[in-house]
Amino acid sequence: MGKDKSKHKKDRKRTRSSSSDSEDDREIQLQRRLLDERKRRKEEKERAKKEMKDNETLEEKKQRRMEKKRRKDEKRKREEQEDSLIPSELNYTNLNNPFNDTKLTQTFVWGKKLEKEGKSGLTQDEITRETSQRIRKNLTEAAEFKRIRDTRAAVKEDMEMMKRDADLRAGQMTDSKEREFQMDQIKERTRIRIDQGRAKAIDLLSRYIRFAEQNPFTSSVPDFELVNPVECMKSTCSSVEDYEDLIEDIKTYRELDGWSKNETFWLDITRIAEDEIQKRVAPRRGNVHSVVETDVLNTFKDKTINELLKMEGDLERKMNGKTGNEFYENVINKLRIFIARKRNNQHHQKVQRLQLAIIREEQKKEIQAECENEKVADTVKVVKSEEEDDDDDEDDEKLSKKVRRKVDIQTLDDPELDEQEKERKWRALSDDQLENVTLELYRNGNYSPPYNGFDDTMPGIEIIDAQADFESLMEKRNKNRGISPSSSASSSTPGAAAAAPNSRMIAIARQGMEGDESMFSVEEQLETQKHLWSDKYRPRKPTYLNRVQTGFDWNKYNQTHYDQDNPPPKIVQGYKFNIFYPDLLDVTSTPTFVVTPCDDRDFAVIRFKSGPPYEDIAFKVVNREWETLHKNGYKCQFQNGVFQLWFMFKKYRYRR
Repeated sequence: MGKDKSKHKKDRKRTRSSSSDSEDDREIQLQRRLLDERKRRKEEKERAKKEMKDNETLEEKKQRRMEKKRRKDEKRKREEQEDSLIPSELNYTNLNNPFNDTKLTQTFVWGKKLEKEGKSGLTQDEITRETSQRIRKNLTEAAEFKRIRDTRAAVKEDMEMMKRDADLRAGQMTDSKEREFQMDQIKERTRIRIDQGRAKAIDLLSRYIRFAEQNPFTSSVPDFELVNPVECMKSTCSSVEDYEDLIEDIKTYRELDGWSKNETFWLDITRIAEDEIQKRVAPRRGNVHSVVETDVLNTFKDKTINELLKMEGDLERKMNGKTGNEFYENVINKLRIFIARKRNNQHHQKVQRLQLAIIREEQKKEIQAECENEKVADTVKVVKSEEEDDDDDEDDEKLSKKVRRKVDIQTLDDPELDEQEKERKWRALSDDQLENVTLELYRNGNYSPPYNGFDDTMPGIEIIDAQADFESLMEKRNKNRGISPSSSASSSTPGAAAAAPNSRMIAIARQGMEGDESMFSVEEQLETQKHLWSDKYRPRKPTYLNRVQTGFDWNKYNQTHYDQDNPPPKIVQGYKFNIFYPDLLDVTSTPTFVVTPCDDRDFAVIRFKSGPPYEDIAFKVVNREWETLHKNGYKCQFQNGVFQLWFMFKKYRYRR
């Protein structure tokens, strides 16, 4: 049994060895066949290549070699890029790099560092791969940092742009508020000058154009007489200097009110004023004969504004920038002046129609009120019949006078009204209304003598004209003052007589004025003043020409937080008060002033006092300590009817 098992094991071993030998033989045979196949293919390839070389032309041979060379170059470049540490997007080579490194693309092996980090066993390829990854990571981080920096710069630029826009809008708003404030000051000065009877031409013109801009359905009847602007200029401007001042005042007014607002009106007024200046400076201008000039003006008369403007354009094109033709230049100037005067007359007629429309609207309201009360039915019928006839100019004029004539005397002397409201109502009356009211009050008071007409005058009583009496009075005054009759001839009218001393006083007050000063004309309301001499002289407020000086205070704080492009807010640095007392009865008494504190301790009230016939006047000023030295700008004097008080505030400096 045991022998059979051992025999069986030997047979199995023999079988295994024979099978393994057969497998080895098959593998050897397979390898031989593969080698033979490769050899055969190689021989076929070489034979085909040899046949191709034998049969190819010179051009094909040249092209084949160039293609082979190109493949070798590409392979070499690819191998160099694989071996290089520098990424291809940098375009750095050993010969072209900003570091002048001829071994830039080769891997630098820092043996000590690798040994310290425990990487001394790395191969050259592993070191190259790790270095390349580190470089690419650094480049990626640098690109990310650059993107973040660019984004931050873009955001900062956007924020700065938004801030500039906000500053620009704030600056525009500030400029707008400043212009509105200056415009309000101009209107207030205009009102004061008109109320005090010393109105300038710009005051009357600005009041006129403001009324012309109103809506006839929402406006009220003006409390002044509408006069042609040209007549206003002639009544207030008597010399070349007056017309020049008017032109400068128009520029200032338009700069604050807007250059495009009422542009045609102000342009016409400016041209008319310039023409008046030329008439006074050089009555005979140019080389145009008087007969020819008359004929030229006659050609303008029967034409409309559009036809005159077309004629002006034709003449300008005919000139076409040429100079030396004085005739056409004079014709164009006269045409422009003629257009300005004609357009001004048309505009005045339009304003008169506006006034009439306002009167009609108020008359309708009065008629409705009278109809509701049923008190004056007969009068309503008459007024209605007049209102229906819109084309009849006489009826319109009667209607306007009838409306203007009705004044309730009880409302003027109502005891519940204060003095200012009464004064405003009395000033709102026209000349006709004022005359009728005063006559009615005189008759109601039963005064003696009674009011009579010229026919009721007793024999032997001489009635003197008011103008003649005024001229006689002025002649006596000039004689006492030592003024010759020739120099006083120009002061024959009340306006001219008052203008002469005022002009001298204004010239005295304007001496020493600086460019950083602005007008200051806001008065402080005082309590009702009662004077013992009020029954003998009519109390009146003195006129004045005050200025406030503002500027920047460049202290340490402002120097730190502001610069010239972004200056600090302006502060008040001083005042210059010029109070005019031309008719002061006691010229030996000097006017005085008193400074009293206000409820607000940052401000004070300075009050100027004088003798008859002037009332006290007061202004609110900044409450700070004054400089009282003459070298620092302090002045307090009364000379030639002008009381001058000039002072600057003390400047406090920071000290450690």
